Amino acid sequence: MYALAGAYRTDRTALLDGTPVRLLTMLGLAVVAGWAFAAAGIASIVIARAIGAGAAQGALLACAVAWTVPRPERAADVLPIGIALSALAGAVAAALTPGGAVAYLLAPLWLWRRRSALGAVGLAGAPSARLLLGGIGFGALLGGHLMLTASLTLGYRIAPPAALELGPWLAYDFGANVLAAECFFRGALFDRAQRRWSFAAAAALSTAACVGRYLVDPLLPRTLEVAAGAAFYVTLLSIGNCWLYWRSGSLMPGLAAGYVFFAVYRLLHVVP
Repeated sequence: MYALAGAYRTDRTALLDGTPVRLLTMLGLAVVAGWAFAAAGIASIVIARAIGAGAAQGALLACAVAWTVPRPERAADVLPIGIALSALAGAVAAALTPGGAVAYLLAPLWLWRRRSALGAVGLAGAPSARLLLGGIGFGALLGGHLMLTASLTLGYRIAPPAALELGPWLAYDFGANVLAAECFFRGALFDRAQRRWSFAAAAALSTAACVGRYLVDPLLPRTLEVAAGAAFYVTLLSIGNCWLYWRSGSLMPGLAAGYVFFAVYRLLHVVP
């Protein structure tokens, strides 16, 4: 089992070794350029925000790929660029046209086609059905608790949104939000950390970084109760997904948990 074999493998490289600094710099410059064009009236703010979101998701995915592909291989330089461009293109396409959200599928499709080269990030092997069902059940349990808590909170209600409204959010979660979080925070960061330290220390690092990512997300409503709720549920989701990855060596159970949980989250609406 991965939990037994992985615990005794050590990694003498630095925790951040292999980070594609030049690619991350280029993504940062693209974000700055997008906002500069928006400020000058050349581009819309919507496009600038899309570039920012796509660059952020692309940066997480690029780091996950770069950290797990052996450096002597030429793919170690090419693959991070490919996944970063896929994530960026998906975000921009989603902002340009009503049906553009389907472009969010570019990133998972890119990863799926190259999964044989990305076994170290947890995409090559298939987990046991028990752990996969456990991931689905875990996401449903957290989602059910969220629905119950939200129904008791003044100003929130649960209602099925229109398909045209829900569809783009589900595509975003499937191809960007959950995918990038699991690939980087579990498949890359947690995996590297648990080779050096205990499960608890590695999970704490992965969880703290994951919670920080969501708290700075501009898409998160800026209210105290939402921020507190996000920190609580993302913490539980992250710890659970770290355990699922530790047990299986696969991202699939954690991806399933994240998809189910965020699908429930998208049903919450603020009552005017």
